[in-house]
Amino acid sequence: MPPFWLANAAASTAWAHRAWSELAGRTDKETAVVILPVHGFADHGMGLPLDAEEIVGSAVLRSAVEAISPAAPVLVLPPLRFGVAPYPHTFFGMDAPTALAILQEIAISVKSAGFPKLLFFNTSPWNAETVSTAALELRVRQGLSTYVINAGGIGLGFHPADTTRSQTQAMAATLLATRPDEKNIAANVKDADFRPGFYGQPEPVAFDASLDGPALLTAATNKLASLLIEIVAHRGTARPPVVATPAAFADSSLWPADRTRYLGAFTRRALEEIPNKSRALVIIPAGAIEQHGHHLPLGTDAMLGQLWLAHALPKLGADAPVYIAPPITYGKSLEHSDFAGTITVSAQTLRSQLLALVAQLQALGFRQIAVLNTHGGNSAVLVTTIRELQMSPDLRIGMLRGYYKAEQNPQEAAFGFHAGEWETSLMLTCAPELVQMDRAVCEYPAHLEDPGNLRPEGSPAVFAWKTSDVSKSGVMGDATLATKEKGYRWLDEASTALAQKIQGLLA
Repeated sequence: MPPFWLANAAASTAWAHRAWSELAGRTDKETAVVILPVHGFADHGMGLPLDAEEIVGSAVLRSAVEAISPAAPVLVLPPLRFGVAPYPHTFFGMDAPTALAILQEIAISVKSAGFPKLLFFNTSPWNAETVSTAALELRVRQGLSTYVINAGGIGLGFHPADTTRSQTQAMAATLLATRPDEKNIAANVKDADFRPGFYGQPEPVAFDASLDGPALLTAATNKLASLLIEIVAHRGTARPPVVATPAAFADSSLWPADRTRYLGAFTRRALEEIPNKSRALVIIPAGAIEQHGHHLPLGTDAMLGQLWLAHALPKLGADAPVYIAPPITYGKSLEHSDFAGTITVSAQTLRSQLLALVAQLQALGFRQIAVLNTHGGNSAVLVTTIRELQMSPDLRIGMLRGYYKAEQNPQEAAFGFHAGEWETSLMLTCAPELVQMDRAVCEYPAHLEDPGNLRPEGSPAVFAWKTSDVSKSGVMGDATLATKEKGYRWLDEASTALAQKIQGLLA
């Protein structure tokens, strides 16, 4: 799996890998099920990385989806990694209203794309109630057909009271190809029989090497595949039934591919033992899932953020104290919402996500934070929020901006700011299989020779615009100018400039 992929998911069923017009043209929307994975970060007492839920949940989901496709139409969204995190053993969470809002905002975008069936696949024991609330409200208020599968129902037990925790630990150990860390933190559980109980730290799970991890993964895969088929058939038009046939668990990959700097890949103990946190730099990637013309995938912005890091970080010393926070994948993309497949959250939700992430990082002892934003629509909200945070004592926070300017013709440099030469060239270097150059077009929102000074961007007088005001294809630039050769050169030079800036922040 390439290092810039957004999740451990099959490319053939990933929402973010499709162009907007591919989703708009689908004829199976009424029966297709869109799946939103919801994963939390926690020390579940199993000696596993904090992202154990995603490690196991995404692997089983990927295998189940591959087992029933293409007979049962399914699309998988990038995972939502931010939910409520109410206890000391949970991390990178947010307040309940924001968690509920982001679930609802993603769902409304799915409905706007013409897909009426949405499944929440939830691995977090502490987000089950929020997901259930969102599903019901969306059914009643938005008319969506909503479904919930909690991981515990297919044998993936992360709740401290679940009887399958040892089996879940064995599955994770299989995927990680290593034994869990057995230096667990002492339990802190109070009033477990007094709903909802207090689970400050779950009881440690002793690793049982006799458990058959691959067999357990296969069983969970087949259970999930059967449930997905039922959901596809539910409230759908008449169609031949699809029967779930037993499928072996498919080989899977961990996300992200490079886990050495990703904070979610640390165990709780390793996270707490990071030395000299006040000097370290934590980077928060912020992207978007939005249309990028007929020729680029919806996940372009978020993928490019991962691409920059994959190329810039190796240019630092191996011991450089630089870490990556869980990414903000869903951004504020309201201007693109007329195009199928765009997922947008509100300004308030984006702001709340950043505030919650920064508060968590501060609580962990980090004092230097940088936001790497790859979607222009996020910028105003992020800059305003960062200005608020800059007043916090003992916190240095800012934006990692473009420290490199590619050589382009004046027209493209001025008005080629979306899905044009730059982004298309970069995507040709990292995901050529997702780029359809035969569908690339040239379409500008304005021209340098236009009379007057009123422009959509970069002028003394600008007008508020949505993409459909200025572009039929969704492109704002000349994608036909893109080449892989330009992309490789620009990627190398720009990632070098980014690495130099990061290095300077550590001085």
